[in-house]
Amino acid sequence: MNLRHARSGAAPSAALVGLALAVLLIVVNGGRARAADSARETFVDVCYICHGVGGKGHGPSAAGLNPRPADFTDCAVMQKQSDATLFTIIKRGGQGAGRSTVMPAWGDSLPDGQIRDLVSVVRGFCKR
Repeated sequence: MNLRHARSGAAPSAALVGLALAVLLIVVNGGRARAADSARETFVDVCYICHGVGGKGHGPSAAGLNPRPADFTDCAVMQKQSDATLFTIIKRGGQGAGRSTVMPAWGDSLPDGQIRDLVSVVRGFCKR
């Protein structure tokens, strides 16, 4: 970069603007990737025991539950559930959403932002 132009207030070169945009994109996407990783870790921490790592409802505790935990890979069922419904089920538990009493409420343990991130993780199991 020519320092004389930079000091005189001349517009930055296209290469410099492109570099700045690339750095910004990396920072933003890096933050999203960390948030997604964090949400997946939260899923493993609080959901895995019933829903299993793959979201099929076959976690270590699933066999003893009636009804069985939801299978998040069942796209036909999952497409009928709005994000708001999934959020409510996670936050208030199944009973608080008019569903299964076996699904615990996580609203006292997880902030709303983390619950929204979990909804995204749950949506990610249905691949069409």
